[in-house]
Amino acid sequence: MKNRIAIVYSDYYQDISQSLVDGFKKSIDTSFDCDTYNVEGSWELVYKINSLIGEYDKFVAIGVIVKGETDHYEYLSSGISNALLSITTANNVYISNCVLNVQNLQQAENRATEDKNKGSESANAINNLFLT
Repeated sequence: MKNRIAIVYSDYYQDISQSLVDGFKKSIDTSFDCDTYNVEGSWELVYKINSLIGEYDKFVAIGVIVKGETDHYEYLSSGISNALLSITTANNVYISNCVLNVQNLQQAENRATEDKNKGSESANAINNLFLT
């Protein structure tokens, strides 16, 4: 289990999420074995990660939440962030939070580009925490 990572991603915004997953895979050290799990939306990230505890102790949660006209964005963003933190502390696992909380799709696309890829940043965080 030591060098296994579960990449759990939402494909609600498929192109952006795939770019983040690709950035993660490109930047993660080759000593890690990565398995990929897909869920419908960002809310489902929490359940899927929680269900995989015991098989993995390192995770990356990848998704995109775009602000709309209602409060739904705030509830999802806060709920997911708090749940991931709770899972981390209750189970002594590491979860790299790569859920983008953005005002519009352009902001998400900007964070999934080759030179500013948040998936790559998540991989680098894991590399720095567990390999140095």
